[in-house]
Amino acid sequence: MRRKPTIQDIARRAAVSDTAVSLAFRENSRVSAATRARILSIAQELDYVPNRTARALRSGETRSIGFIVTDITDPFYSRMIRSAETIVLEYGFGIIFAESNWDADREIRAVNDMIESRVQGLLLCFCEKTRKSQEIIERSHLPVIAVDTYPRYYTGPYVANDVRQAGRMAAEHLARAGSRFPIFFNADETMCDFSAFSLLLKGFTECLRERGIPFGPSSVINADITILGGMQGFAHLLDTHRPFDGIFCVNDLCAIGVMEAAEQNGYRVGRDLAVMGIDNLETAGLSRISLTSIDQPYDQIIEAATRSMMRSLESKRPCVIRKRFAPRLVMRASTEGTAPPRRHGPSGPGTVPRAKARPGSAPR
Repeated sequence: MRRKPTIQDIARRAAVSDTAVSLAFRENSRVSAATRARILSIAQELDYVPNRTARALRSGETRSIGFIVTDITDPFYSRMIRSAETIVLEYGFGIIFAESNWDADREIRAVNDMIESRVQGLLLCFCEKTRKSQEIIERSHLPVIAVDTYPRYYTGPYVANDVRQAGRMAAEHLARAGSRFPIFFNADETMCDFSAFSLLLKGFTECLRERGIPFGPSSVINADITILGGMQGFAHLLDTHRPFDGIFCVNDLCAIGVMEAAEQNGYRVGRDLAVMGIDNLETAGLSRISLTSIDQPYDQIIEAATRSMMRSLESKRPCVIRKRFAPRLVMRASTEGTAPPRRHGPSGPGTVPRAKARPGSAPR
């Protein structure tokens, strides 16, 4: 087996010291341009790859940042990850990703892993089920920026969505579309207290009450942030026998599930029932879905957060950014207007019959 080349091998070939070789692999080092070019040429000839881990142990710097998200399969988190990586590469940094999957223990492990990996800064989408992650970060003095949302107890730098305003925007739009019996589809019981969902509901409730539209706790359905969750939530709504003519869901996936279940049960979405979500996923704009949604500028959020972190690291000054981005309503066919609401029950006049369940439909 061929022996891996070392710094010493390059130093002998270039007739320089080991230190000179090490410095040649750094930008803006004190090694002359000619010497650096000769060293890098010999390194390429020998197929030498610098040991960045060893260098990090010596210097305490990895020239990398960490990014922890709650759900790496969620389309907007995937988009943010791609954007963050593109930006840090411009600064000659790398990025390490991790996922908490909304689990407190996994978030704590991910934070500890980032610290052990000696990242120089951390972008974090909090799962909000523990304060321990924040305490660990504070003890380590690791620079951190909260992304998208942040817990009520968090007082550090952040770049976030104005979700309370998004809730008000949704209520206003449903009211203008003719809805007089709006329903809020929240996350499930394990996540509904998450700050983003709480603020979304708060803004939604405030606007409806200002307009004199009845809305209370019984108008909130704990569903889930998945398509299946939306379908099952709609089945539960039918079982409550409440009148309804508009549904706002805490994300687009849930809203798409609601649309599917509603149509299976004889509702014409956009006519009998207005449905809207939040996130403005690409699929929401497909003509066969045409879901009204609230767009949150995730590309702007991650760019502002990442560049703020990189500027802070370069200047060796603390991150101080505290910024919220305004939402934008994107109107589509799912909220064109609603007919007068019908009361729903298991039988009797005015009842909308349930369609036979198809494969993959929500259990009844």
